[in-house]
Amino acid sequence: MRRLPSLNALRAFESGARFLSFTRAARELSVTQTAISHQVRQLEDDLGVKLFERRPRELALTPAGSTLYPVLAEALDRIAETVTRIRSLPESRPLSVSLTPTFGSRWLAQRLGRFWREHPDIDLRLHHSVQLADLLREDVDIAVRWGRGDWAGLVAERLMRAQATPLCAPALCTGPKPIRSPSDLKHHTLIHQKDYQEWSEWLAAAGVADVNGQRGPVIDDANAIIQSAMEGHGVMIGIPEVLSDEIASGELVAPFEIRPDPAFAYYLVYPPGALNRPQTRAFRDFLISEAGSR
Repeated sequence: MRRLPSLNALRAFESGARFLSFTRAARELSVTQTAISHQVRQLEDDLGVKLFERRPRELALTPAGSTLYPVLAEALDRIAETVTRIRSLPESRPLSVSLTPTFGSRWLAQRLGRFWREHPDIDLRLHHSVQLADLLREDVDIAVRWGRGDWAGLVAERLMRAQATPLCAPALCTGPKPIRSPSDLKHHTLIHQKDYQEWSEWLAAAGVADVNGQRGPVIDDANAIIQSAMEGHGVMIGIPEVLSDEIASGELVAPFEIRPDPAFAYYLVYPPGALNRPQTRAFRDFLISEAGSR
């Protein structure tokens, strides 16, 4: 039986060692720099050795890190090559799609019926995760992700605008401490998904200095976050285009018009050449058609 460390920790180390930068590794793996640092420390604790020398303004590999890095990089490259060969096998294999949980459950789920009617021969495998799948190394054909569209080595097509903004139940805008300006958020619970990054970034971009973006519950289930917000338990960061039904029904409202970062959007992300497979192109064309104007 193989006793291996966490795969996420190994990927974090390999990316950090390749760039000698946790910041660039975080960008590549679509997680926070804190998450990369935590995963590397978890790996170091598991192995009982230091893998990086953490110097001011730079990283350097220790002898142990220099021993592990080339072996791990080669192993991941071999996995990627094998996955590429598998992707070239007969077209009967399932189409693997990686999605963010909110996009998959709130926007896509309502539209999949048409795709299945038009393509009953395509066997979909939908994987929901807040982390960006490694499309160059994992068995994933295409992904939908939120960001700036700058994922290295991948093709990114803009699918729809997706500027995050606070969303809450209407009652929070008319209650004892109504939400009328961003500063009013200090009187309400902030609900977080995965970590505190989204709220902290939104408050900073909106120029709100008197609200602590690192307080409130962290929930790893997008549907639970949305339900909590609709029931008036707190304020979430959400994307109105994805939660249009909840907004149209009046279950959620956007108390502000502030959308600080217009660069963010939902993107279709896939490796170069992925659209040569008819199933992948069919799903890509379906999403673009459903999204309308990009």
